Amino acid sequence: MSNSEDILRAHLDETADSEARASTPIPPLEPEQSPQSRPSRMGIVIQRSDHTINEKKRQMLLTQPSPAPARRQPRPYERPPSKQEKPPTSEEILRPMGPMPIPPIKVEVEPGLVFEVPHFAVHVSRRYKPRTPQGRWILRFSGNGKLRYHRKIE
Repeated sequence: MSNSEDILRAHLDETADSEARASTPIPPLEPEQSPQSRPSRMGIVIQRSDHTINEKKRQMLLTQPSPAPARRQPRPYERPPSKQEKPPTSEEILRPMGPMPIPPIKVEVEPGLVFEVPHFAVHVSRRYKPRTPQGRWILRFSGNGKLRYHRKIE
């Protein structure tokens, strides 16, 4: 058992030494001295103090500005008339126009009752529902654009 007691004592001595070391006061550090300015090296730009810059600005603002250099007067010239200033001629188109819409197709449903049906309704959708003072109608067209069915909606 002496072996384990020796180990225990050695361990206790180490902890006692570390506590004793921790309790000893650390001497205060010496007060830091202000850094001494080093001589400048090649490639380092030294900034000017704000005082000198502001003094230069103040002097610049207090002095009267020099008069602007005299300019040559531009040579007067007459402009050629532009296209917009020309009066339009009868041959000239005022505004380009696209293709005109296809005119509506006239369909006679009953004697004396004629409807103007849009091209799209006759040839594409093949269906049209006109409203008139006489009433509402359903018109259906065949593939070649002929009226194949009509009925009055009550």
